[in-house]
Amino acid sequence: MKITVAKTIEVPQAWMAKDEAIIYFGYQKHKALFQKLLREFKEHEDYKDGYRLPTYGLPIVKVQLFDEFLKWRDQNKFKRKRQV
Repeated sequence: MKITVAKTIEVPQAWMAKDEAIIYFGYQKHKALFQKLLREFKEHEDYKDGYRLPTYGLPIVKVQLFDEFLKWRDQNKFKRKRQV
C-alpha cells in the first residue's frame, strides 16, 4: 500500500467581479468612490489591462493590479497636474 502526502498551497485569486472587489477592498459604504477609482483604473495607461468586461454588466478586475493602482494613487495623490 502506497500513501501519498501532498502539501496544499493557497493560490491568490487573480480576477474578481466588481461587487466582490468592493467588499474585498473595503468600499461597501463608499460605492460611488469605488466607481470613480475603477473608472480611473480602466483608463490609466499602465493599469487598464487589469479591467475586463466579458459580459454586459459584469466587470471584473485583476486584484493584484488594482491593489498596485491604489498604492500608486496614494503615492501620487498630491502630484496631479494643475489645469490653468
